[in-house]
Amino acid sequence: MDPLSQVETSTSWLPGSSSDKMVAPFSVQRVRETDTYVKVTDIRILKEKDLAHAVSIVEPRETPGIDSTPVNTSSLLSLVSYATNVSTEGPITIVSRDGASLCGAFCAVFNCMQQINMDDSVDVFTTVRQIQTRRPEFCSTLEEYLLVYRALHGYVGTISQNIYENM
Repeated sequence: MDPLSQVETSTSWLPGSSSDKMVAPFSVQRVRETDTYVKVTDIRILKEKDLAHAVSIVEPRETPGIDSTPVNTSSLLSLVSYATNVSTEGPITIVSRDGASLCGAFCAVFNCMQQINMDDSVDVFTTVRQIQTRRPEFCSTLEEYLLVYRALHGYVGTISQNIYENM
C-alpha cells in the first residue's frame, strides 16, 4: 500500500487560502500561491505564541523524468533556477511524491551547477555519492542518475560551447 499514491500536489495537504490547518501543536497558514514556471506556495508555521516561521514550498509544474523522449529536464532545471535566483530569508522546500526521487535529483543538479560555476569542472558521480552519504535514497536508481546527468548536459551546453566532456 502506497500512502502517497493519492497525493498529486501539496494542495491536498495544505490548508485552503482562507483557513488554517492545525497539526498539534502547530498551526499552518497559507500566505500566497504563485504558479509561473514552478508552483510556489508560501506558508507560515506558528507554534502557540511563538514567532511565525515562513517556508516556501516549491513544486514543478510537471514531473520530470526520463520516461518521455526526449528526456524532459526543463522542470528540474526550472526548480534549480528558481532556488538559485529567489531572494528569501526563509527555507525553501522542494516537494516530491516519495520525498526522495525529485529531491535527490534537485540536490545533485544544484550542487553540480554550483561546482561548474565555481570550479569550471564537476564530477557527477562523486557529487551524487556525497549526497547519498547523508540520504542513501537520493538518486538511488539509474533513471534518477540519468535525469541528473542529462539535466547537467543540457545546462553545460547552454553556458559554453568550449566544454570538454568525458562521457
